[in-house]
Amino acid sequence: MQKRLQQVGDVERPQHYFLEADHRCYFWGEYTPWEHTGGRKWNYSETNQLIANFKKPMDRQDKDDWWRKQAAIDRTSQAFAGLWKWQLLHERGAVLIPVPPSKRADDPLHDDRMSRMLQGIRAITKLDLDIRDLLVSDGSIPASHTSAQRPSPQRIYESLSFDAHEREKAAPNIIYLFDDVLTSGAHFVSCLRRLRELYPEQPIVGNFVARCGRPDTDAFVPLNDAAA
Repeated sequence: MQKRLQQVGDVERPQHYFLEADHRCYFWGEYTPWEHTGGRKWNYSETNQLIANFKKPMDRQDKDDWWRKQAAIDRTSQAFAGLWKWQLLHERGAVLIPVPPSKRADDPLHDDRMSRMLQGIRAITKLDLDIRDLLVSDGSIPASHTSAQRPSPQRIYESLSFDAHEREKAAPNIIYLFDDVLTSGAHFVSCLRRLRELYPEQPIVGNFVARCGRPDTDAFVPLNDAAA
């Protein structure tokens, strides 16, 4: 894993179809899709193993390997605690917002791993970081990594709403939006579009545990919004 964040630039952006040149996004690791690992899957790289454990589904809580999920969350929190100058960001009024999980909060498979990771950063830095679970999913969109057909940005946008309590808080000066894996960029642009309804002027910075790096020959094609 890298010792610093990398910014998505001209080299990486073509693989993340929905990102535009003015989108400011950073990633920590490089994740390789399992179909390109020669059967090694999570054993292909350190990042692949971390992401596999980080995304371990909630229905495995009674399994022997469940501890690996919390270990992955803790490791990611520890890394991100040192990847930004949090004292400075805190002083500048930064707000940390996790991309919401695909399941509703009342669903037993609801996975709040991103929120837990951000809480870990707050505990490690010992700063009262402003973390807001502002975005809420209605549960109508399946998790992208388990779906054969990825949802379009329009469908994701329509599934998102605001938490009534969180939306009443003071506007941030800058927003740091967190997600686990940057694939097409659909979730990022959908969340950004929804957040712009409340905060039209504030800078929004995307943070990803890893970006999905695919070979140039990969035939993956994003779902066209018009066909959704």
